[in-house]
Amino acid sequence: MGDPESWITKNPGWQYKFWSDEDLLAFMRGERPDLLDLYLSYPRPVQKADLARYCILQKFGGVYADVDTVCLSSLEPLAGDLRVVLCEEPERHWQPARKRGLDRLWFNGTMASPAGHPFWTTVIDLCRLMAPRRYFDVLETTGPLILSAAVQNWTEPEKLALHSCGLFADTDVYGQTSDGQSSGPYGHLALSRHLWKGSWYKPRQANWWRRNVAHLRQFNDWLFCGPRLDPAKVVAGINQTQLHPPSGHLQSDGTVLVLIPTRDAPQSLQRCFELLLALDHPRNKLHVWFGHGDSGDPTADVLAEFVKRHKTDFASLGVVQTNRNAPRYERRKRWRVRLQRSRRAWMAKARNGLLDQTLTLCHDWVLWIDTDVISYPKDIIRRLIASKGRIVVPNCVLVPSGPSFDLNSFLTVSQPNREELFRYITNGLLQPPKDWWPRRHLDDLRYLDAVPLDGVGGMMLLVDADCHRAGLRFPEIPYRHLIETEGFGMIARDLGITPIGLPNVEIRHASP
Repeated sequence: MGDPESWITKNPGWQYKFWSDEDLLAFMRGERPDLLDLYLSYPRPVQKADLARYCILQKFGGVYADVDTVCLSSLEPLAGDLRVVLCEEPERHWQPARKRGLDRLWFNGTMASPAGHPFWTTVIDLCRLMAPRRYFDVLETTGPLILSAAVQNWTEPEKLALHSCGLFADTDVYGQTSDGQSSGPYGHLALSRHLWKGSWYKPRQANWWRRNVAHLRQFNDWLFCGPRLDPAKVVAGINQTQLHPPSGHLQSDGTVLVLIPTRDAPQSLQRCFELLLALDHPRNKLHVWFGHGDSGDPTADVLAEFVKRHKTDFASLGVVQTNRNAPRYERRKRWRVRLQRSRRAWMAKARNGLLDQTLTLCHDWVLWIDTDVISYPKDIIRRLIASKGRIVVPNCVLVPSGPSFDLNSFLTVSQPNREELFRYITNGLLQPPKDWWPRRHLDDLRYLDAVPLDGVGGMMLLVDADCHRAGLRFPEIPYRHLIETEGFGMIARDLGITPIGLPNVEIRHASP
């Protein structure tokens, strides 16, 4: 518990208000009925308190402070400031932010603001955006990650007064004082201290029985789950000179090789053709190639007709043969866990075969597209390249603003313990459920415009062609318990190239 009295004694003449749970509920009902359903939907009291504090600062202004804080000095220097006054959390707390591509974590335990500041609309809108998502994660539904994303997205820096942690939170959760330099217009002051007495977070622990089961599962994986790639050998096999060319070698209007693996897809191809023809990238810099498996339907004829009619519409257009005699899987059964190692190994072979037959030195980028993608913006290439990533994926959904469909694009935000990891490894592949707590998919990260990823999906995937030329391919056997596009993303990370996901750039996939 902090010292509420310290705020009164250090600031005589200031109005002081202690907000109880009942007060917050009455405030939300009276002042923000538009947010009442959201407020009531939160399962944790701290989430309600987070949303309410942003609304209170927007309505009344002043200084907000958590109950586990102590006022160290008069707040008079802040009086009359027309900016929102924030400070960082201590640097030892920044790991969740850095995992998600943010440079630091901003503190929402003590904040100052004038009434009606538009910054709070941005913060509240991000809370709304994340409402249907992972309610259990306070940091990224209402807490400091939301505040940090709002600061990063804010386009009027003169309206924010940003400080090092010493202003409001000079000690961390371990009681250690920050040793960094002070910054910000009030950086020479230490106005409050946070005691970090919150109890809403409880670390996960595995009991002895689960730990023993995990050891057995790990032994079973090692003994019976087949060959897997040696990470050291994979990394050693990459041409580092080609992988890391001089900076500035990529241009937004560079030559793009569009690769589309295709098999048994005549019903999807017409829409695929329409989208390709609508792309606004210069046609003389678009090379489009289909990798055709041995379809048992008219797919080959449909492709041949398209090539015949539109061969002169692109820099090049054609079909190459890939993956003869690959097994077929019933559509309703193809997602079964025990089929994935074989199924995705063949998918990786198809991608690698298509790449080997089409990639040349003239190509700057490779854009992979799935034939079942039914919608994407005509400027999708420009938007992907604009991210400045060398490997980039958009957010593939079934319905606009809906959950991510391509679950191969993910970020691991926390390392699972042995029990949690090997519980979901089958046939050498890690295949957890969508809501597995250590992972975030792109729909879980919509409060950010661009995020680092560990695994990438293949519904649409833009790759710097030099990565492929250097030998970066899609693994056909597991690499760190991942295969195909997921394994590709993990190999890239091990090589020092971070894939980028764009949560708010959506493409649509046909309903499975």
